[in-house]
Amino acid sequence: MKRLMVGTGVAILVLGCAGDSEQGDSQAGDAGMADETAAPARVMIIEPADGAEVAAGSVLFVMATEGLEIVAAGVMDAGTGHHHLIVDGDVDWALPIPNDPGVHYHMGLAQTEFTIEDMTPGEHRVIAVVADGVHIPLDPPVADTITIVVR
Repeated sequence: MKRLMVGTGVAILVLGCAGDSEQGDSQAGDAGMADETAAPARVMIIEPADGAEVAAGSVLFVMATEGLEIVAAGVMDAGTGHHHLIVDGDVDWALPIPNDPGVHYHMGLAQTEFTIEDMTPGEHRVIAVVADGVHIPLDPPVADTITIVVR
């Protein structure tokens, strides 16, 4: 009888530990799965809308992001970045975004809104790009492109 009780106790301990291990493995698997299935970061130009017609002069651009935190330039933490607007220009995805007025606009103070004061009449392609603390576009790219018509 004593052997049966000891044997049963050992079996319960082994099964109990195995259950904890499986639960731990399952939780670790869930965490790993969450990383694999997490939606990629994205930025959207909320205002003005793609295809909008706006008055010449000052144009307010409003950006929103998902999957990352907007912080000031200089911060190099994973999952963070800051906004840039590129008007009628291109992006070199491997180099820091240059600082040339009229084309590249930096929002290094974690702004999510920016007014371009001197929008000239015509059609303009505007790219919002989120870059790291030293102005290099995030990899994979986090960007949105719209076209507006300034009257």
